Amino acid sequence: MIVSENVAFTDQEAEQFFNALPVKQKMQFLTTPESPSVGGETTEETALIGKETPIVIAFADGVAPEKRQAVMNIAQLSEAYADTKANRKTNALAWYEAYHESMKACGWTFTNYIYTTHDTKNVNVTMDSLVLEIVAMAAGANAAAIVPLLGKVFDRIKKDNAIITLFDNNSKGSSVGSCQIMPCIESEGGIAVTVLAGLECTFNSSEGGAWFWKWKASSLSVQKAATQMNLNFDSYKRREHHILGQLDKSSDDFFANINLK
Repeated sequence: MIVSENVAFTDQEAEQFFNALPVKQKMQFLTTPESPSVGGETTEETALIGKETPIVIAFADGVAPEKRQAVMNIAQLSEAYADTKANRKTNALAWYEAYHESMKACGWTFTNYIYTTHDTKNVNVTMDSLVLEIVAMAAGANAAAIVPLLGKVFDRIKKDNAIITLFDNNSKGSSVGSCQIMPCIESEGGIAVTVLAGLECTFNSSEGGAWFWKWKASSLSVQKAATQMNLNFDSYKRREHHILGQLDKSSDDFFANINLK
């Protein structure tokens, strides 16, 4: 299923969204952000993985540091907000609806939403190939830049046992596997563009290796969705004080670097 949409929150709608959130005490690092975050000040290719959540974010060459920090801040807030609205393991649809609502309130606009299912029995399945497939579908003309970036990140993760273990521990339950993938580029006009891909898997039994990278399953059902998104950075900046006020940990505490060298 492919749905094209371009829906942005107005400033008034965003204000209502943030005003409905509980008031939190700002962390000191958020009021004085001179110290570099896990993303640093680089504009080179970098990739991050959630330390406690199943999310991978990749940045292509040329994405400005301030756009990278915005992407990380929004992802961190949206994870926390969605967790207050639904249990991802038992109600993934409601969880993603809340996640998307938060993303839009923070400045993202959505286009080319794609949702598909995949069923297989008694075969070897590579989850990264399923993600690359749906990302390419959603990315459209941007696929030429986004897909190779994501492929490189996956290749590096496969070679790092510590990262594989971290991802596996955060993403896999007894019968459910979940993850989000966000490869980001910056357009010639200076707009941050990403494809947010989500994968939800249920299975009866599995064996051999980390589930995302090489999974031999007797029964497997996969729901996958992807949305291409553009960041209105001006909207983000107008709402940044609300966003920072909701974060309870720094980017360094939330993300770990993936070595792409």
